[in-house]
Amino acid sequence: MVAQDVRFYVLILDDEVRARILNLLAKHEHLGVGVTSPDELIGPLKREPGSIILIDCESVLTYGLTVISKLKASCPESKLILFCSRTHRRIIKPVMELGAYGCIIEPYREWEFLTMVRPIRSEQKIDKKTTQKKG
Repeated sequence: MVAQDVRFYVLILDDEVRARILNLLAKHEHLGVGVTSPDELIGPLKREPGSIILIDCESVLTYGLTVISKLKASCPESKLILFCSRTHRRIIKPVMELGAYGCIIEPYREWEFLTMVRPIRSEQKIDKKTTQKKG
């Protein structure tokens, strides 16, 4: 059984990191979908406002900073979390200024990820209850 309705989209180009994150999501019964390009995210996210996008610094360096703007524009309600290597720390500030929810710096510890995701999930549960009461 999946722990929540939210879908995690994993746009992480580093194979090892992507595998670790997808395993972590599965371990905690989160629905994780690996994607290989931003184009795979832009359309579907319009239909899934509660999505969480996990992106690494390699993706930002490969596709440019505009990838963050495009992802946020396609679904403003989505939360974007950057996984950043120590080598590329300089991209953290511009990514955050473009609307990222947060950043985790390697070695990407499990507790850091879970601590960042917990408030997002809590907020979504409150939003769902509010929506259900109105409807």
